[in-house]
Amino acid sequence: MTFYVIQESMYTQSQSKLAEKLVHIIYCNPFGPERQELTKEILGDDALNRKQQGAAAFEHPSIIEQLLNLSDGLLKLGRESIGKVVNPSTDPSCKLYEHLLYFDLYHRLGPSMDLFIANCIDQPDKNLAWNDYRILEDTYDHFLSAPNRKLKPDYSKEEFASFVYQIRRAFYHTQNSLVGRSEAMTQLRIRVWNSVFTHNMKRYLRSLYHRMENVVTLIEGPSGSGKELVARAIGFSRFIPFDATTKKFSANYRQVFFPINLSALSETLIESELFGHQKGAFTGALQNRAGYFESCGPYGTVFLDEIGETDESIQVKLLRVLQTRQFQRLGDTTPLRFQGKAMAATNRNLEEEMQKGHFRTDFYYRLCADRIETPALISMLGNKKELELLVSFVAERIAGPQEKKTLTEEVTTWINKSMPSDYSWPGNFRELEQCVRNVMVNGEYRGQQGHTTSSAETSYTRTPTLNQWIQTLVNREYTKTANLAQVAERLQVDRRTVKKYLDLKT
Repeated sequence: MTFYVIQESMYTQSQSKLAEKLVHIIYCNPFGPERQELTKEILGDDALNRKQQGAAAFEHPSIIEQLLNLSDGLLKLGRESIGKVVNPSTDPSCKLYEHLLYFDLYHRLGPSMDLFIANCIDQPDKNLAWNDYRILEDTYDHFLSAPNRKLKPDYSKEEFASFVYQIRRAFYHTQNSLVGRSEAMTQLRIRVWNSVFTHNMKRYLRSLYHRMENVVTLIEGPSGSGKELVARAIGFSRFIPFDATTKKFSANYRQVFFPINLSALSETLIESELFGHQKGAFTGALQNRAGYFESCGPYGTVFLDEIGETDESIQVKLLRVLQTRQFQRLGDTTPLRFQGKAMAATNRNLEEEMQKGHFRTDFYYRLCADRIETPALISMLGNKKELELLVSFVAERIAGPQEKKTLTEEVTTWINKSMPSDYSWPGNFRELEQCVRNVMVNGEYRGQQGHTTSSAETSYTRTPTLNQWIQTLVNREYTKTANLAQVAERLQVDRRTVKKYLDLKT
């Protein structure tokens, strides 16, 4: 970490180092180890309660309150010293002070912004006003202006409001949608955050925030492993500008996410959904209709699920949109522009599909600018507490918060007593959801026969096939390390072979 060189002494050396660490917190990935280490360096190793675990612990109100107490003191000291600085526009200490204000204000506005996000979720058809913008205005004016001194901030008030809204949304959806404390899930959350902001937050805030629509995200992983959850977390976290005059953002982010399952529709319906159509373009086209590429606007996302299932004719048309950002409605020749972000998902090995001639190479290289791999459920179940956490998440969603505890206990007890300890959960998270429903309704669940990660203690009688034995071995090794390259190296096979058996359906 490079510290600012203090020319005019707004802070002592120790104060500037503390301020630098506080500032750096808002620029690092909140789910990565750097954030945790920074907090421990500032507050000490004993800052966290033993019950607090994972990234959410570092956003706990008690932790934030301690950090804000430190930043408050430094901000007050800095404001008193602004008048003594000879040239605020070139003095590094003033820039440090300014970014310390961003840290402080971001966390002060956090509860208000979280409530606003909750209101957007509850009222997805309305574009609501964020009335607490006045707090941001007043704080900016107070700390960035002093007698005979006025600092020129890196971000305008409206820009800062937009960034706070985006960062809070990204944390909310990444933390609450991608559940689990396993290393595999931790790494997935880190990748999702980077997909939104890149690994360099400062660069993103300087210039990339209005350019990320040009980066297509491809989500790969076995069926049922939560690829759409990942897509929603990213799509719900896009930059949306704020208008100080109306106190509104340019869109309610819940309105501009458009998922489409390409394997479930005919070619004509796919084109109609994505490109739109004019009245009379085909049988049943009774009126003009805007497609997803048109409706999503500049702040929306089109999510192309099951991209590996598409015919070559559709691949060609989608490739043209990604290359030129131009398309036409069916039955019309007027060119329209796709302004939003495209995302895609598949449970197929697209590299193998290309080798077989089933997937266009040029289309693949338009999709793979940002690749994310969702882990198999078995790779996350390292201990009983992890299973309990995931079942609890499903139970609350299915039966509500009132029945969450009792249903969780019922399901986890049944799994631990009645299912093989090495069951591989071939249906992944989707299968776990059905397990919870089955136990809730029938008091039991029957998993797929032959799907265990070892030959011991199995209650199944059917002799596994060779492919099932290989899949068992691959899943067992993947459980140890949720990394395709490392598993491939241990098994002395190609990475694609590992991927094939993780995705194998029996």
